[in-house]
Amino acid sequence: MSASVTVLPTANAPLLRADGVSIQFGGLKALTDFHLSIQQGDLQGLIGPNGAGKSTAFNVLTGVYQPSQGDVRVCDTKVNGRKPHQINLLGVARTFQNIRLFRALTALDNVKVACRAQTALHQFDTGLVAKLKNASHNYADWWRALLLTPGFQREERRLTEQAEHLLSVMGLSHRRDEEARNLPYGEQRRLEIARALGTQPRVLLLDEPAAGMNTREKADLMVLIRKLRDDFKLGVLVIEHDMKLVMGICEQITVLDHGETIARGAPAQVRSDRKVIEAYLGDSYLESHGGAA
Repeated sequence: MSASVTVLPTANAPLLRADGVSIQFGGLKALTDFHLSIQQGDLQGLIGPNGAGKSTAFNVLTGVYQPSQGDVRVCDTKVNGRKPHQINLLGVARTFQNIRLFRALTALDNVKVACRAQTALHQFDTGLVAKLKNASHNYADWWRALLLTPGFQREERRLTEQAEHLLSVMGLSHRRDEEARNLPYGEQRRLEIARALGTQPRVLLLDEPAAGMNTREKADLMVLIRKLRDDFKLGVLVIEHDMKLVMGICEQITVLDHGETIARGAPAQVRSDRKVIEAYLGDSYLESHGGAA
């Protein structure tokens, strides 16, 4: 299943880029001079101690926060000031540290909501003529749904097939008709990723996807994230505290501390960086992995 977005990247343009991004809340600098570049096929990590600015970075990249300084670009389009759903339409999807599913809906319907929302967003335009056209289209859709016309039924089948495919990819086909709140925690995490994929992203941001998972589930997740990157032709950015997972799958890692980037590089380079050891990993991690600073 290939992604479908309204803006295509120009030659060699990153799918997602942050240039000198800073944000502060009152007198608190939450993120300072943050730089990031995600290309198709990248699998990058963002790590650091609690309060380092990782989730703030995700919120700036996805439009939840507007940067005080610097630019965020999606496919070379500046998105400062755009709303999250507008940035999602350009091809950026995310999961959350705290799972945000529709708990009373089935697994299938959770994913269908995302698939349907993406279809609706592609029809959205801010021009007056487009608004009138869209209102007319929505009115027609309402009647199609009410009367269960063949057109509505075809669209429902398409959305169901798309959602079922994503559930299968995430190993959740057997949970198709179960309410999200009844799924084990690890499977709720997978369902949230399936829902994010329903928006057909080019870049997938995963905020602590392994939280609450057991050792086996984490090992399976490592394989799955690589597969999603390859099969969906994505760029992937992961926030994660499990260093075995981060070091095992990420090809480049950015380390934040108090909102500032203190290191960036390949896993071997990052885990032996003295600043990273002092701020986050600790000497015990280095000793257990046979490294030397």
